[in-house]
Amino acid sequence: MSEENQHINRSAKSDPSNSSQSSEQIGREPYVSPSPTLGLRGMLREDLRPQERFAIIGGFGLLGLQLYTIVSSGPIHPIFPTAALIFFLYPFSRGVLTRRLIQLGLLTFGFWMFASLIGVLFPFIVAFVFSYLCAPLVQKLAERGIPRWITSLSVALLIVGVYSLIGFLLIPAFIDQFDQLLSLINTIVEGADEILRSERMVSFLTSYGVSKSQAEMIVAEYIQPQMSSVANGLFHWLTDFLQNVTGILAGLANLILIPFLSYYMTVDFNRFRRFTRTTLLRDDPRYVYYLRNVDKIVNAYIRGIFLTSSLVGTLAVGVLTIFGVPYALVLGVLTGLFNLIPTLGMFLNLGVAIVIFLLVPGDFLYNTAVMSGTILGLHALNANMIEPRILGARVGVHPVLIIASLFIFAYFMGFVGLLIAVPTTAVVLMFLKEWYNSTLTPTAVSPEQYASILEKRKAE
Repeated sequence: MSEENQHINRSAKSDPSNSSQSSEQIGREPYVSPSPTLGLRGMLREDLRPQERFAIIGGFGLLGLQLYTIVSSGPIHPIFPTAALIFFLYPFSRGVLTRRLIQLGLLTFGFWMFASLIGVLFPFIVAFVFSYLCAPLVQKLAERGIPRWITSLSVALLIVGVYSLIGFLLIPAFIDQFDQLLSLINTIVEGADEILRSERMVSFLTSYGVSKSQAEMIVAEYIQPQMSSVANGLFHWLTDFLQNVTGILAGLANLILIPFLSYYMTVDFNRFRRFTRTTLLRDDPRYVYYLRNVDKIVNAYIRGIFLTSSLVGTLAVGVLTIFGVPYALVLGVLTGLFNLIPTLGMFLNLGVAIVIFLLVPGDFLYNTAVMSGTILGLHALNANMIEPRILGARVGVHPVLIIASLFIFAYFMGFVGLLIAVPTTAVVLMFLKEWYNSTLTPTAVSPEQYASILEKRKAE
């Protein structure tokens, strides 16, 4: 190493104010922005002052306290350890590890706040999804001279049109079939003993070689208590749902807000992008590159899954209606909704259908066979023809990883976890792949060179 470079290294360690300039001279990133492959060991090997080490240890403790208050819902509000974390670590935010601790604390607090306010933020989330999906179209039309406000107004009117279509055509028929199903469940609850002891249930068991006396005993001692309990619970749940006037009014208010919010968000969507890039990401090439990749994956998945679910639901309603399956509209809509949950949605859909067929009059085996064939056929059609054409290869997650991610996300986040499991897994895999690629690059590269290397590897 030359004497000039040795002098630069010594001055960088002794004078932090000159670290940025010296780092650029030796080909590394400034002290405040370490190289992409620095890693945790590199962070810990930094020259830290004693008070900075004490602040980092306290930061880990405050971060643990923050997680404890979130998980345990204790008497301490999570905002207090978060504020303390920022207060104690901000004076040392030039260091890599302290800055990462602050970012992790803010990210954790942001996720907790979002999860706590999910009910209040629901119309904003739906409106943002609409504007996010329509943003590329609005931008293309704006480049051709069509004002953004006209296209944004068209998006809002399209939402109102969908409301009208659903309200005038689908909801009356859906409510009618739903009301019939509710009345049937009520009848089952009121006369569960007579229905479960009927010749239909006994004959069903005797057809498999069970004697009539044994069949009556099985119905009375095993099937009757379970079915009565399930039907009773389902009826009370549906009754409470329909009687929840406050929830219905809140839902109507959200439906009214969504078109207005979609209009304003679509008009100013470029401002959101610019704010995210310049203010939050500070035009860092690496972060902008990562955000663009995340945008491609999430946009492709959301747009594709909604389109495929709509097609699957429409085809299911048509097929079930043709074959005369009872409650075809309800089951078809459920088929489209369950398609939002990859792989597992098919089995959940079939399970709900079997329960309904057990409760309604008609040929149980015929209805189950038609429903099973419809679900399997649509699943095969969706997996081999519809999704590859719509989603393409942008969301490439192995089926085993899909199933594993569904179980993991459902365990921690419930039904919402089932919806976000696949795109989140795809994003995590993208980051892991980029991290692996970054370990193969030299550490002495600038952010611009690093982003250029990633772009070239992406193109390859």
